[in-house]
Amino acid sequence: MNRFVFNKCALVVLGLFVYLQASSAQRFTLFPPESKKDFHTIIYDFLETYLYETDSISENGGFVERRLMEDGIVFLTGSIQDVRKITPYTSFEIKRTDNKYYEISWRDSSNSIFIDIVFPISFELFTGKAKYELERTFINELLKERKFNLTKGKSQLIQAGDGCFMTSPSNFYYIESLINTTYFSITEKGDTIPTYNEMDKLHSAANLFHGIINQSSNYVIYFEQNLYGFEKIQYQVTLEQWLAYCQAYMLNVYFAIEEVRDDSMQALIIAQSPDLGFVHMLSIVIPNNFITNKSTIFKASLNAYIPTHNIKELYKIK
Repeated sequence: MNRFVFNKCALVVLGLFVYLQASSAQRFTLFPPESKKDFHTIIYDFLETYLYETDSISENGGFVERRLMEDGIVFLTGSIQDVRKITPYTSFEIKRTDNKYYEISWRDSSNSIFIDIVFPISFELFTGKAKYELERTFINELLKERKFNLTKGKSQLIQAGDGCFMTSPSNFYYIESLINTTYFSITEKGDTIPTYNEMDKLHSAANLFHGIINQSSNYVIYFEQNLYGFEKIQYQVTLEQWLAYCQAYMLNVYFAIEEVRDDSMQALIIAQSPDLGFVHMLSIVIPNNFITNKSTIFKASLNAYIPTHNIKELYKIK
């Protein structure tokens, strides 16, 4: 090959790389900040960045089509060029269907849909990182400085027996014992308080890990996290840091007691992100003295970022 032609091709490739790197730091502004509330902000940020990058290379139609096809993104109405017509004030609607895909549509001034896009719920797509990369940096997410807000909201309460009340309706995750229920008692003065006492350790443990007990900062979780390639890493965070992370990512938490032992209980915790399409799975040992001993360390085995559609196959949940 002629050296001049080779150098010219190299410059073109290098220029395209630099261009894509520069454009990746930019985005469209498709949503007003106050509207980014129904789903995790990662979804909105992903759309603004992804659509900007794709529009930036739209002159190369074949490449754009391949990119959209490989990422599973389909324009039911409109095209990538039409995205330029969107402003933060354009009326839009986002729907999540069957925890499998999103559909987002924008309407023009005549209330007609001019863009309608469907895309899969994939945390790897949204973050631009592979599962194994996210696993290795998960500790950094847990250690981010966040404010934990004690969960105070209660739905309707129903009698659970022995003077205990439980929230209703309850939701479960694949197995009926793995539920999001919290538990309460009613004092002689008629006040409703979360169950947290030595007489009812099972319900107390559920309340603690659902974030409705105000002593979470006193406890520590020692994680042994399983990584891709049969590796493991160990670290510890406070229970409050874990709960604050769950709140920040709008995770649905499900809790079940798997085994009651002489000195402890073993629990299963699922923290599910319906917005991003993954679950974290914890098998955690809760010593029997966790209520009286506020310096208790909970030992947990963690599998992070399990794709939602894999949970049944990987862990034999029926």
